[in-house]
Amino acid sequence: MSTQPSNIKDPIADFRRAYNEAAQRGDVQQMAALAADHVVCMPPNDTTLYGKDEFMAWWEEYFRYFRIVALTEPDRAVTINGDWPIEISSYMIAIVPVGAGGRIRDDGRQFSIWKRQPDGSWRMWQNMWNSIRPVGSGTNRYLARLMQKKGNTTHE
Repeated sequence: MSTQPSNIKDPIADFRRAYNEAAQRGDVQQMAALAADHVVCMPPNDTTLYGKDEFMAWWEEYFRYFRIVALTEPDRAVTINGDWPIEISSYMIAIVPVGAGGRIRDDGRQFSIWKRQPDGSWRMWQNMWNSIRPVGSGTNRYLARLMQKKGNTTHE
Protein backbone atom coordinates (compact mmCIF):
# COMPACT_ATOMS: atom_id res chain seq x y z
CA MET A 1 0.00 0.00 0.00
CA SER A 2 1.34 3.40 -0.95
CA THR A 3 1.45 6.29 1.49
CA GLN A 4 1.55 8.76 -1.39
CA PRO A 5 -1.59 10.81 -2.06
CA SER A 6 -3.61 9.75 -5.07
CA ASN A 7 -3.36 11.84 -8.22
CA ILE A 8 -6.77 10.67 -9.41
CA LYS A 9 -9.20 13.57 -9.55
CA ASP A 10 -12.57 13.03 -7.92
CA PRO A 11 -14.82 12.84 -11.00
CA ILE A 12 -18.07 13.46 -9.13
CA ALA A 13 -17.06 16.33 -6.82
CA ASP A 14 -18.65 19.00 -9.02
CA PHE A 15 -21.79 16.90 -9.49
CA ARG A 16 -22.12 16.34 -5.72
CA ARG A 17 -21.61 20.05 -5.07
CA ALA A 18 -24.28 20.92 -7.67
CA TYR A 19 -26.67 18.38 -6.14
CA ASN A 20 -26.18 19.77 -2.61
CA GLU A 21 -26.62 23.35 -3.85
CA ALA A 22 -29.85 22.38 -5.64
CA ALA A 23 -31.10 20.73 -2.43
CA GLN A 24 -30.38 23.92 -0.48
CA ARG A 25 -32.42 25.90 -3.03
CA GLY A 26 -35.21 23.31 -2.98
CA ASP A 27 -34.69 22.86 -6.72
CA VAL A 28 -36.16 19.41 -7.32
CA GLN A 29 -35.78 19.71 -11.10
CA GLN A 30 -32.02 20.24 -10.81
CA MET A 31 -31.69 17.45 -8.24
CA ALA A 32 -33.53 15.11 -10.63
CA ALA A 33 -31.32 16.23 -13.52
CA LEU A 34 -28.34 14.93 -11.51
CA ALA A 35 -30.01 11.56 -10.85
CA ALA A 36 -30.05 8.59 -13.22
CA ASP A 37 -33.38 7.78 -14.86
CA HIS A 38 -33.62 4.58 -12.81
CA VAL A 39 -32.32 6.07 -9.56
CA VAL A 40 -32.95 4.09 -6.38
CA CYS A 41 -33.12 6.22 -3.26
CA MET A 42 -33.53 5.04 0.34
CA PRO A 43 -34.45 7.97 2.59
CA PRO A 44 -34.52 7.34 6.36
CA ASN A 45 -37.73 6.04 7.89
CA ASP A 46 -39.47 5.75 4.55
CA THR A 47 -40.02 3.39 1.65
CA THR A 48 -37.51 2.92 -1.15
CA LEU A 49 -37.97 5.25 -4.13
CA TYR A 50 -37.62 3.77 -7.61
CA GLY A 51 -37.05 6.05 -10.60
CA LYS A 52 -37.15 9.78 -11.15
CA ASP A 53 -40.92 10.14 -10.71
CA GLU A 54 -40.88 8.74 -7.17
CA PHE A 55 -37.62 10.59 -6.43
CA MET A 56 -39.12 13.91 -7.50
CA ALA A 57 -42.44 13.32 -5.72
CA TRP A 58 -40.64 12.57 -2.44
CA TRP A 59 -38.49 15.72 -2.63
CA GLU A 60 -41.41 17.91 -3.73
CA GLU A 61 -43.36 16.79 -0.67
CA TYR A 62 -40.33 17.30 1.56
CA PHE A 63 -39.84 20.88 0.35
CA ARG A 64 -43.52 21.68 0.95
CA TYR A 65 -42.76 21.30 4.66
CA PHE A 66 -39.05 22.03 5.08
CA ARG A 67 -36.32 24.29 3.76
CA ILE A 68 -32.64 23.36 4.00
CA VAL A 69 -30.66 26.24 5.50
CA ALA A 70 -27.28 24.52 5.92
CA LEU A 71 -25.69 21.42 4.48
CA THR A 72 -22.07 20.38 4.89
CA GLU A 73 -20.10 17.18 4.40
CA PRO A 74 -17.26 17.16 6.93
CA ASP A 75 -15.98 13.77 5.73
CA ARG A 76 -16.23 12.41 2.22
CA ALA A 77 -14.44 9.58 0.44
CA VAL A 78 -14.83 8.38 -3.13
CA THR A 79 -13.68 5.04 -4.51
CA ILE A 80 -13.65 4.81 -8.28
CA ASN A 81 -14.41 1.48 -9.90
CA GLY A 82 -14.48 2.18 -13.65
CA ASP A 83 -17.76 3.92 -14.47
CA TRP A 84 -19.03 3.53 -10.90
CA PRO A 85 -17.76 5.98 -8.26
CA ILE A 86 -18.81 4.94 -4.77
CA GLU A 87 -19.20 7.83 -2.35
CA ILE A 88 -19.33 7.59 1.44
CA SER A 89 -19.79 10.77 3.44
CA SER A 90 -20.97 12.23 6.68
CA TYR A 91 -23.22 15.27 6.69
CA MET A 92 -24.61 18.00 8.89
CA ILE A 93 -27.92 19.44 7.80
CA ALA A 94 -30.09 22.17 9.29
CA ILE A 95 -33.68 22.60 8.15
CA VAL A 96 -36.53 24.89 9.14
CA PRO A 97 -40.23 24.11 8.84
CA VAL A 98 -41.82 26.17 6.06
CA GLY A 99 -44.80 27.33 8.16
CA ALA A 100 -43.24 28.08 11.50
CA GLY A 101 -40.93 26.49 13.99
CA GLY A 102 -37.34 26.37 15.04
CA ARG A 103 -34.29 25.19 13.24
CA ILE A 104 -33.76 21.40 13.26
CA ARG A 105 -30.24 20.01 13.03
CA ASP A 106 -29.28 16.51 12.06
CA ASP A 107 -26.00 14.65 11.57
CA GLY A 108 -25.79 11.54 9.49
CA ARG A 109 -24.09 9.34 6.95
CA GLN A 110 -24.64 8.87 3.26
CA PHE A 111 -23.77 6.17 0.75
CA SER A 112 -24.10 6.87 -2.99
CA ILE A 113 -23.15 5.10 -6.17
CA TRP A 114 -22.83 7.25 -9.26
CA LYS A 115 -22.89 6.06 -12.86
CA ARG A 116 -21.07 7.49 -15.87
CA GLN A 117 -23.46 8.42 -18.66
CA PRO A 118 -22.80 7.93 -22.40
CA ASP A 119 -22.05 11.68 -22.70
CA GLY A 120 -19.34 11.40 -20.00
CA SER A 121 -21.38 13.09 -17.25
CA TRP A 122 -22.20 11.45 -13.93
CA ARG A 123 -25.61 10.74 -12.41
CA MET A 124 -26.55 9.52 -8.96
CA TRP A 125 -27.67 5.92 -9.45
CA GLN A 126 -28.18 4.68 -5.86
CA ASN A 127 -28.43 6.76 -2.69
CA MET A 128 -29.08 5.99 0.94
CA TRP A 129 -28.72 8.21 3.99
CA ASN A 130 -29.51 8.00 7.68
CA SER A 131 -29.27 10.02 10.85
CA ILE A 132 -26.81 9.16 13.58
CA ARG A 133 -29.11 10.82 16.12
CA PRO A 134 -31.76 8.92 18.08
CA VAL A 135 -35.13 8.38 16.40
CA GLY A 136 -37.41 11.34 17.11
CA SER A 137 -34.63 13.91 17.07
CA GLY A 138 -32.98 15.69 14.23
CA THR A 139 -34.65 15.67 10.83
CA ASN A 140 -36.59 12.54 11.73
CA ARG A 141 -39.25 15.10 12.61
CA TYR A 142 -40.12 14.86 8.93
CA LEU A 143 -41.60 11.45 9.67
CA ALA A 144 -43.67 12.93 12.51
CA ARG A 145 -44.97 15.62 10.15
CA LEU A 146 -45.81 13.03 7.51
CA MET A 147 -47.73 10.98 10.08
CA GLN A 148 -49.63 14.12 11.15
CA LYS A 149 -50.51 14.89 7.55
CA LYS A 150 -51.87 11.39 7.03
CA GLY A 151 -54.05 11.78 10.13
CA ASN A 152 -52.17 9.20 12.17
CA THR A 153 -51.27 10.66 15.56
CA THR A 154 -49.82 7.46 17.01
CA HIS A 155 -46.00 7.53 17.28
CA GLU A 156 -43.79 4.77 18.56
